[in-house]
Amino acid sequence: MKKILLLSIIGILMVPMVLAAGPGGVHEPGTGMGSPMGEAGNYQAVETDPEQNILSESEIAGLKLMREEEKLARDVYLALYEKWGMPIFNNIAKSEQTHTDAVKTLLDLYGIGDPASVDQGIFTDQELQTLYDDLVNKGDASLLEALIVGATIEDLDIKDLNELIAQTENQDILLVYNNLRKGSRNHMRSFVRQIENNGGTYTAQFIEQSELDEILGSPQESGPMLDENSNIIPRVSPELRGPQEQRGMLQSGNYQVSGGRMMNVQQQANNRMVIQTGAISVDCSPYLEMTQERAQNETKIYAKLSNGRNAEIKIMPDMASRAALQRLNLRNCTDDCNIELKEANLGNQVRAVYEVRAQRNSKVFGIFSARMQVQAQVDAETGEIIQVNKPWWAFLAVEPEE
Repeated sequence: MKKILLLSIIGILMVPMVLAAGPGGVHEPGTGMGSPMGEAGNYQAVETDPEQNILSESEIAGLKLMREEEKLARDVYLALYEKWGMPIFNNIAKSEQTHTDAVKTLLDLYGIGDPASVDQGIFTDQELQTLYDDLVNKGDASLLEALIVGATIEDLDIKDLNELIAQTENQDILLVYNNLRKGSRNHMRSFVRQIENNGGTYTAQFIEQSELDEILGSPQESGPMLDENSNIIPRVSPELRGPQEQRGMLQSGNYQVSGGRMMNVQQQANNRMVIQTGAISVDCSPYLEMTQERAQNETKIYAKLSNGRNAEIKIMPDMASRAALQRLNLRNCTDDCNIELKEANLGNQVRAVYEVRAQRNSKVFGIFSARMQVQAQVDAETGEIIQVNKPWWAFLAVEPEE
């Protein structure tokens, strides 16, 4: 059974993870998020019998709590994504789905009834139901409040996992809880970064501020499965750890990219990021989560798309600009020209693209001067020109090279 359990948990948790409510919105510190069996903070650790797979009442209650608590996080993030359309909510909701699935695996293997409803926003525990309603209402107020709700959920999740980890010696449960806590730390880093990019701040509400500071001061965690002592589980092969083992968020600084070229990255206000190669600077859409991964002596740059895929930015800004301007019959991107790295929905595909928009001179019928808005999109992974847009009357106009 242990072998089956380990393989089941690996299969769920190796799915790639991404990644302030006031009074009345959440429980007070130390009470947990609520459970049909009582308060998580009041459970006493009871030794289990690993040979007979017997769990204590507190362990069973903890698993039921975490099953619905992880579902609550997923459901809140899905509601906030529907409201604000910001990919961070959709991406982390997918990660929370892996969390609640991992707890469900334990419930099934230990023969424990599943308290979670299949319906979004519906909970068996009425305290969780009230909490869900309150958090969604708070997140509706503004995008900043929605991001603070996200950090609040992860704050409370880490606190509850800290308590539950201290109350069990069961290795199966510890395997899951430690990996859930690692995911929550990553989510906390992502939410706080977005809060700060949107002009806000976040202060710890449930864990100690020192623990929050330690989390925020350390890089994103990814890759190997961890045991209860945060050691790599030796039976998990490196191949299963995936390509994100050394991946972290893209920060301001200089990076050596493909071909030994240098890219400069600068964080801007209002969740904006600017990347530059050569003399060409590109604004990155605030809805793209940009990450980087070391590969030997070079750095690979990725943009996380709304469908969860990490698109590698293989085409540098100057190369994309050159291709687009050539197609638009322009020599330079001047005052009336701008370039943005963004997500584009093209048919059934979601791609990372450079979008070049410019105003150019033209002569309708070769006689009348007119300014023309033109646009071209370049696939950031392949360099392909995938779309060119001009006004309907462009076929009547002459466009001299500028």
